[in-house]
Amino acid sequence: MNKKLSLFKICAVVAAAAFFAAGCSDDSSANCTDSCIDSGDTIDIPIPGDKTEGGSEAKSSSSAGKTASSSSVKEEAAVSSADEPASSETASEDWRDYCLEVVNAKRATEDLPPLERASEEREKCVATQAADDMDAGKGHANFGDCKESAQNSGPNINPKWYKTEKEIVDAYVNMMWDDEKKLVTSGERDPNKDSDYSYIGHYLNMKNTQYKSLACGIAYSTDGSKAWFNMNFY
Repeated sequence: MNKKLSLFKICAVVAAAAFFAAGCSDDSSANCTDSCIDSGDTIDIPIPGDKTEGGSEAKSSSSAGKTASSSSVKEEAAVSSADEPASSETASEDWRDYCLEVVNAKRATEDLPPLERASEEREKCVATQAADDMDAGKGHANFGDCKESAQNSGPNINPKWYKTEKEIVDAYVNMMWDDEKKLVTSGERDPNKDSDYSYIGHYLNMKNTQYKSLACGIAYSTDGSKAWFNMNFY
């Protein structure tokens, strides 16, 4: 893991070299001042089992300097939101229900109350927000536009590796919770220290009992080569 970030950089990115999959967290309600301003910098945690096209294990990679430039992103835009599951499942099996179920299953392991699914208006907003972040080429570029209290983000996802919305949810929620919780349980990071939020922010956002609902949104580039996943907490 890259540990060269300063204490004032809070964007935690979970990344794999397989086409630069990454994740970020932001929380406007955390107990800190300047350290709670998203700077767009990264921390690298490899995706277990992910592989490159050559078949070797993917190495951890920062998204810094690897996200598409604003001009190339705009050429791919406009982006579309994932209003229907990309898999062959019935429309009633909404992937956003699955997103909520996966997060609540994680919370249940710590006897935390379940979140509710956010309103349709908020879900539409987070999908648009994910598209806008993709266009900007930066995690949390539009943080707060949907009046969220906290956000976890998976930028620059390659749909070649995660072919359905459920696969995206599984990969990112598991990484954000499991990998960062290990840093807490091992004693390496302290959830009560502001300076450690940049390393465990996804996990802290998902377990925070102040939040009551969750809106999940995924946007795709028009050519289908890129996806962007945002989770907004209310």
